[in-house]
Amino acid sequence: MGAVVASAPTVGSNHEIYEYKGVRFGLIDLGGQSSLRATWNQYFADTAAIILVIDSNDAARLALAKAELQKLVKAEELRTALLLVLANKQDLPAAEGRLTPAQVSEGLGLTDLREREWQIMGCSALTGTGLVEGMDWLVTKLEQR
Repeated sequence: MGAVVASAPTVGSNHEIYEYKGVRFGLIDLGGQSSLRATWNQYFADTAAIILVIDSNDAARLALAKAELQKLVKAEELRTALLLVLANKQDLPAAEGRLTPAQVSEGLGLTDLREREWQIMGCSALTGTGLVEGMDWLVTKLEQR
């Protein structure tokens, strides 16, 4: 949105319309708390893409993210949805425990998703690095459909 803003974990869902390079996106930010995950499937209809944001500085939660991703990719309503994984916080030093995009990909088992078009992009929500490249990939793939 062009500005750095303080954020808090999503409770429930947030809906926004976002336009990027002439493509209008209806974005739904879903809360990831365990009590909310059971409601995710009500948002699956007509979903063209999933954008999964991973905290690259939180290796301890990568196994949980993988388990939830596996549920998403098995959902019939999402079988054709593109998958963009944003490995966030790449602006932090690796010495502090930050995972590289390759390590995040391995931890999520992305190479096992042979029936799915996916891309992983290292990024920083703070600086914006990598976000344009990720969205460019997504728009290009959506326009090819």
